[in-house]
Amino acid sequence: MNYNINWKSIGLTENPFTVSPPDDPNLAVWAGMEELKNEFNEVLREARGSSPTQVILCRGPVGGGKTHASLYFSLNEHWPDQEPSVRDIFVLRVPTPKETGKPDRDFYIDVMESIGLENIRDAVRRAIDEVGVNTVQSTLRKIMVSADLSSALIRLGDHQDNPLLNAYFLGKCTTSELRKLGLNRNIEKTQDYFRVLAGVFQCQIGLSLESSPHKHSRLCLWLDEMEDFVYFTPSQYRPFGQGLRELVDRLPSFFTLFMNFTLTSSEEYEEIELILGKYLIDRVTRNIFFDEMRDEDKVIYVSQLLASYSTDEPKESELYPFRAEALKLLLSELPRRTPRDVNKRCRNALIKAFGQGIFEEHLRGWIESDFVQKISREELDKELG
Repeated sequence: MNYNINWKSIGLTENPFTVSPPDDPNLAVWAGMEELKNEFNEVLREARGSSPTQVILCRGPVGGGKTHASLYFSLNEHWPDQEPSVRDIFVLRVPTPKETGKPDRDFYIDVMESIGLENIRDAVRRAIDEVGVNTVQSTLRKIMVSADLSSALIRLGDHQDNPLLNAYFLGKCTTSELRKLGLNRNIEKTQDYFRVLAGVFQCQIGLSLESSPHKHSRLCLWLDEMEDFVYFTPSQYRPFGQGLRELVDRLPSFFTLFMNFTLTSSEEYEEIELILGKYLIDRVTRNIFFDEMRDEDKVIYVSQLLASYSTDEPKESELYPFRAEALKLLLSELPRRTPRDVNKRCRNALIKAFGQGIFEEHLRGWIESDFVQKISREELDKELG
């Protein structure tokens, strides 16, 4: 059956009820879930106004909004105001490596490429300009341990682009190329990867010997889908957890590590500890749990989402095109009371309403309770094309 889907006919700029998070953080809208947002705001105020490193464990069901939160808070404009404040905020969103070969190497490359060598060069140059090359050398040597690694990072900040150094940090150099660089070995061990990242992060944070927030930036590393490590062998995920712990220990100030986990078993915390290791779990400064929504929360979530995508035209109700009782009926007995399942129900109900011509009159058609009763919940929970 052919029918027209026109979101403007129901006073919306577009479909508010997407099943997957947007690619662009600018399109991420926060609706409802005020308690959860307040928890994040507490963490972010501390991150913005003080120096201690934070390790935040985010847990919750599939579709609970963890990836969405990482998108939303990756924009500085969504952080709460705080004085005193760090001079800048950098948020790196990195998914858990999907290949089961060398997750530590894959992760290292993902982070380095997310930042970009040119930005790393700028950060090293800025650090040298601010505190002098001697302080940079001594600080990076302490953080990175290896003289080769710290020397190579400082040389990366030279004003002249060096293709061999680019290859050293993102690929692999031959023996003769290493000799030309005056280096003894490549970056190829797990501890090398995380020590280089610690040095890079420290340059972005700043190397001032003062502890005042305004002398530094806050770097946030947000790791998503960490439950994927259940598909790795212990010999692969244990070094990764140890590497993250080393990263946290080598950056005791102005660093925040967010880790998103979706595990549904009753022993989920034990699984997380198995993957990350007890020593990293012991460094967690806050657990944020994405609870399923209560009935009243679901209605608030839908009304705020509708408002975010609303046109300027006046409407009879903030829930339009849903009658209040119809919406409550529609959202009853969800498989999970998560934003994704709410979105799926609402989206599919609207698509079916368009198909039946309910919205042919501009801003007149409504989803009523009898319409919801006619549609099976199994149909509404399917992902329509």
